[in-house]
Amino acid sequence: MGLPRSLSFLRFGSAPQVLEIYLDPLCPPSGRALRSLASNVIPLITRGGKYEGQLELITRVYAQPFHYLSPYACEALLVFGHDHPDLFLDFFLKAIDIQSQYSNKAAADLRPADVTAAYVAAFLDVLDGAGKLGAGPRSQAHGEWVDKLRVHDKANGGSVAFNDFKYLIKQGRQNGIHVTPTAVFNGYEDATISSSWGEAEWTQWLKEKLE
Repeated sequence: MGLPRSLSFLRFGSAPQVLEIYLDPLCPPSGRALRSLASNVIPLITRGGKYEGQLELITRVYAQPFHYLSPYACEALLVFGHDHPDLFLDFFLKAIDIQSQYSNKAAADLRPADVTAAYVAAFLDVLDGAGKLGAGPRSQAHGEWVDKLRVHDKANGGSVAFNDFKYLIKQGRQNGIHVTPTAVFNGYEDATISSSWGEAEWTQWLKEKLE
Protein backbone atom coordinates (compact mmCIF):
# COMPACT_ATOMS: atom_id res chain seq x y z
CA MET A 1 0.00 0.00 0.00
CA GLY A 2 1.22 3.49 -0.80
CA LEU A 3 1.48 6.65 1.26
CA PRO A 4 -0.02 10.13 1.08
CA ARG A 5 2.48 12.64 -0.23
CA SER A 6 2.65 14.29 3.20
CA LEU A 7 4.01 11.05 4.69
CA SER A 8 6.59 10.24 2.01
CA PHE A 9 9.36 10.54 4.61
CA LEU A 10 8.22 7.18 6.05
CA ARG A 11 9.53 5.52 2.88
CA PHE A 12 13.09 4.25 2.40
CA GLY A 13 14.09 3.20 -1.09
CA SER A 14 11.85 2.99 -4.12
CA ALA A 15 10.93 -0.35 -5.68
CA PRO A 16 8.02 -2.50 -6.89
CA GLN A 17 8.29 -4.82 -3.87
CA VAL A 18 7.30 -3.28 -0.54
CA LEU A 19 7.98 -4.22 3.06
CA GLU A 20 5.84 -2.32 5.58
CA ILE A 21 6.70 -2.39 9.28
CA TYR A 22 4.24 -1.07 11.86
CA LEU A 23 6.21 0.45 14.74
CA ASP A 24 5.19 2.09 18.02
CA PRO A 25 7.89 4.43 19.42
CA LEU A 26 7.04 3.34 22.99
CA CYS A 27 7.09 -0.38 22.21
CA PRO A 28 10.41 -2.06 23.18
CA PRO A 29 10.18 -4.76 20.46
CA SER A 30 9.51 -1.98 17.92
CA GLY A 31 12.66 -0.28 19.13
CA ARG A 32 14.72 -3.42 18.59
CA ALA A 33 13.20 -3.87 15.14
CA LEU A 34 13.90 -0.28 14.08
CA ARG A 35 17.51 -0.40 15.21
CA SER A 36 18.04 -3.61 13.24
CA LEU A 37 16.34 -2.19 10.15
CA ALA A 38 18.51 0.94 10.38
CA SER A 39 21.67 -1.16 10.50
CA ASN A 40 20.85 -4.17 8.36
CA VAL A 41 18.21 -3.22 5.79
CA ILE A 42 18.00 0.50 5.05
CA PRO A 43 21.66 0.85 3.94
CA LEU A 44 21.12 -2.02 1.48
CA ILE A 45 17.96 -0.65 -0.18
CA THR A 46 18.82 3.04 -0.41
CA ARG A 47 21.21 4.77 -2.81
CA GLY A 48 24.28 2.67 -3.56
CA GLY A 49 23.01 -0.34 -1.62
CA LYS A 50 23.11 -3.93 -2.86
CA TYR A 51 19.33 -4.05 -3.26
CA GLU A 52 18.68 -0.49 -4.43
CA GLY A 53 15.59 -0.46 -6.62
CA GLN A 54 14.51 -3.93 -5.48
CA LEU A 55 12.84 -3.27 -2.12
CA GLU A 56 10.98 -0.35 -0.60
CA LEU A 57 10.57 -0.08 3.17
CA ILE A 58 7.72 1.85 4.79
CA THR A 59 8.00 2.47 8.51
CA ARG A 60 4.40 2.98 9.59
CA VAL A 61 4.28 4.95 12.84
CA TYR A 62 1.51 3.20 14.78
CA ALA A 63 0.34 4.14 18.28
CA GLN A 64 -0.89 1.30 20.46
CA PRO A 65 -3.58 2.38 22.99
CA PHE A 66 -2.02 0.35 25.79
CA HIS A 67 1.12 2.49 25.54
CA TYR A 68 -0.65 5.46 27.05
CA LEU A 69 1.68 8.22 25.85
CA SER A 70 2.41 6.83 22.41
CA PRO A 71 0.20 9.33 20.54
CA TYR A 72 2.36 12.21 21.79
CA ALA A 73 5.53 10.51 20.59
CA CYS A 74 3.92 9.64 17.25
CA GLU A 75 2.66 13.13 16.57
CA ALA A 76 6.04 14.60 17.48
CA LEU A 77 7.73 12.22 15.02
CA LEU A 78 5.33 13.22 12.27
CA VAL A 79 5.61 16.95 12.89
CA PHE A 80 9.41 16.86 12.81
CA GLY A 81 9.37 14.48 9.85
CA HIS A 82 7.23 16.90 7.84
CA ASP A 83 9.78 19.68 8.25
CA HIS A 84 12.97 17.59 8.14
CA PRO A 85 12.24 14.41 6.17
CA ASP A 86 15.95 13.71 5.70
CA LEU A 87 16.31 13.34 9.48
CA PHE A 88 13.22 11.27 10.15
CA LEU A 89 15.15 8.07 10.84
CA ASP A 90 17.37 9.96 13.28
CA PHE A 91 14.30 11.35 15.05
CA PHE A 92 12.76 7.88 15.27
CA LEU A 93 15.95 6.35 16.66
CA LYS A 94 16.15 9.18 19.20
CA ALA A 95 12.57 8.45 20.27
CA ILE A 96 13.56 4.81 20.77
CA ASP A 97 16.55 5.87 22.86
CA ILE A 98 14.30 7.66 25.37
CA GLN A 99 11.27 5.35 25.25
CA SER A 100 11.85 3.89 28.74
CA GLN A 101 11.34 7.36 30.24
CA TYR A 102 7.76 7.41 28.92
CA SER A 103 6.54 3.93 29.73
CA ASN A 104 3.17 3.79 31.49
CA LYS A 105 4.70 3.50 34.96
CA ALA A 106 7.61 5.91 34.50
CA ALA A 107 5.41 8.69 33.13
CA ALA A 108 2.33 8.17 35.29
CA ASP A 109 2.54 11.63 36.85
CA LEU A 110 3.49 13.59 33.73
CA ARG A 111 1.16 16.05 32.03
CA PRO A 112 0.72 15.88 28.24
CA ALA A 113 2.53 19.22 27.96
CA ASP A 114 5.52 17.75 29.81
CA VAL A 115 5.72 14.85 27.35
CA THR A 116 5.45 17.09 24.32
CA ALA A 117 8.17 19.40 25.64
CA ALA A 118 10.45 16.42 26.32
CA TYR A 119 10.15 15.09 22.77
CA VAL A 120 10.72 18.54 21.33
CA ALA A 121 13.90 18.86 23.41
CA ALA A 122 15.12 15.44 22.27
CA PHE A 123 14.45 16.14 18.61
CA LEU A 124 16.07 19.57 18.83
CA ASP A 125 19.21 17.69 19.90
CA VAL A 126 19.00 15.81 16.59
CA LEU A 127 18.65 19.05 14.64
CA ASP A 128 21.53 20.58 16.54
CA GLY A 129 23.75 17.58 15.86
CA ALA A 130 22.94 17.84 12.15
CA GLY A 131 23.67 21.57 12.12
CA LYS A 132 20.05 22.41 11.30
CA LEU A 133 18.83 24.03 14.48
CA GLY A 134 18.96 27.43 12.86
CA ALA A 135 19.76 30.88 14.14
CA GLY A 136 18.42 32.32 17.35
CA PRO A 137 18.22 30.96 20.89
CA ARG A 138 17.29 27.34 21.46
CA SER A 139 14.42 28.46 23.68
CA GLN A 140 12.86 30.23 20.71
CA ALA A 141 13.08 27.12 18.54
CA HIS A 142 11.67 25.03 21.39
CA GLY A 143 8.65 27.33 21.69
CA GLU A 144 8.01 27.27 17.95
CA TRP A 145 8.04 23.47 17.80
CA VAL A 146 5.87 23.12 20.89
CA ASP A 147 3.34 25.40 19.22
CA LYS A 148 3.22 23.08 16.19
CA LEU A 149 2.36 20.23 18.53
CA ARG A 150 -0.43 22.03 20.35
CA VAL A 151 -4.07 21.07 19.87
CA HIS A 152 -5.32 23.32 17.10
CA ASP A 153 -8.85 24.34 16.13
CA LYS A 154 -11.27 21.60 17.20
CA ALA A 155 -11.71 20.63 20.84
CA ASN A 156 -10.64 17.07 20.01
CA GLY A 157 -8.13 18.05 17.37
CA GLY A 158 -4.39 17.75 17.51
CA SER A 159 -1.12 19.01 16.11
CA VAL A 160 -0.38 20.20 12.59
CA ALA A 161 0.23 16.50 11.77
CA PHE A 162 -3.03 15.32 13.34
CA ASN A 163 -4.70 14.30 10.09
CA ASP A 164 -1.69 12.21 9.08
CA PHE A 165 -1.63 10.64 12.52
CA LYS A 166 -5.31 9.69 12.15
CA TYR A 167 -4.64 8.29 8.67
CA LEU A 168 -1.95 5.96 10.01
CA ILE A 169 -4.22 4.72 12.81
CA LYS A 170 -7.18 4.17 10.50
CA GLN A 171 -5.05 2.41 7.91
CA GLY A 172 -3.62 0.05 10.52
CA ARG A 173 -7.03 -0.73 11.98
CA GLN A 174 -8.47 -1.34 8.53
CA ASN A 175 -5.74 -3.92 7.93
CA GLY A 176 -6.18 -5.62 11.31
CA ILE A 177 -2.84 -4.63 12.81
CA HIS A 178 -3.02 -5.62 16.49
CA VAL A 179 0.60 -5.77 17.62
CA THR A 180 3.85 -3.95 16.96
CA PRO A 181 6.04 -4.63 15.23
CA THR A 182 4.02 -6.23 12.44
CA ALA A 183 5.62 -6.81 9.03
CA VAL A 184 3.66 -6.85 5.77
CA PHE A 185 5.42 -7.88 2.56
CA ASN A 186 3.71 -7.07 -0.72
CA GLY A 187 0.36 -6.76 1.04
CA TYR A 188 0.50 -9.93 3.14
CA GLU A 189 1.61 -10.24 6.76
CA ASP A 190 4.96 -11.95 7.13
CA ALA A 191 4.85 -13.48 10.60
CA THR A 192 8.34 -14.94 10.20
CA ILE A 193 9.93 -11.51 10.64
CA SER A 194 10.90 -10.93 14.26
CA SER A 195 12.03 -7.98 16.35
CA SER A 196 14.92 -10.18 17.48
CA TRP A 197 16.38 -10.39 13.98
CA GLY A 198 19.94 -9.22 13.46
CA GLU A 199 22.24 -9.08 10.45
CA ALA A 200 22.22 -12.84 9.72
CA GLU A 201 18.42 -13.15 9.69
CA TRP A 202 17.86 -10.05 7.57
CA THR A 203 20.60 -11.08 5.14
CA GLN A 204 18.90 -14.44 4.64
CA TRP A 205 15.43 -12.90 4.26
CA LEU A 206 16.63 -10.36 1.70
CA LYS A 207 18.41 -13.08 -0.27
CA GLU A 208 15.32 -15.29 -0.32
CA LYS A 209 12.96 -12.50 -1.37
CA LEU A 210 15.12 -10.52 -3.77
CA GLU A 211 17.64 -12.83 -5.40
